[in-house]
Amino acid sequence: MLEVYLFVNPLGARCMRSERNIMKLADHLNSKVSFQFVPLLNQQIIEQALPVHPTLAERNAFFNVYYQAILAYKAALFQGKRKGRDFLLNMQMAVVNDHQKFSNDLVLNLAKKCHLDLDMFAEDCQSDLAKQAFQTDQKLAAEMKIEQSSSAVIFNCDVSQCGLLLNDVTYESLCDVCESQGVATKETLMAEPTYTSNRQAASSGGENYHPNLHVL
Repeated sequence: MLEVYLFVNPLGARCMRSERNIMKLADHLNSKVSFQFVPLLNQQIIEQALPVHPTLAERNAFFNVYYQAILAYKAALFQGKRKGRDFLLNMQMAVVNDHQKFSNDLVLNLAKKCHLDLDMFAEDCQSDLAKQAFQTDQKLAAEMKIEQSSSAVIFNCDVSQCGLLLNDVTYESLCDVCESQGVATKETLMAEPTYTSNRQAASSGGENYHPNLHVL
């Protein structure tokens, strides 16, 4: 079984593509894939979003937007991993593709779209439990030495306890990992699947050299 942790910017276009690549891999693999999208918030993410020569107020405002987006995602996750994942993808599409401004109204509209319990969701967004979950995610990122969003740590639970760090999560790079680990051939994974979708949603060193892949 593959276990994948993808560390994401909750409002990032690149992360949205990486998430879709991992879900595509889960569809193409016959074996079970367990994956988790872990929100990441650090100085690098904030710097990339800021305008040139930002003020302290702008820095604080951007941090608060990303922090509130993460708490909303964690609140959605409390109602189920699939609902949480759908909420995250819809939030990213709204901000990245539709250029909507992140706001409380947007969050509530997305919660309705994802069929969340709105009262529970609103309460969880402000809860200590969501804030503790955020801290746990940041601790996990530090333990896995994650510095940038759209980085994935992949475990082949059938072979080794060592994780593989992938800094560029393209679909082709995921296929390379699977082939190097003996999970499936790249040729098979790059072809369109002819079997029923086998997506599994849960938590998240071959012989060939891949420049974005490192053993943890």
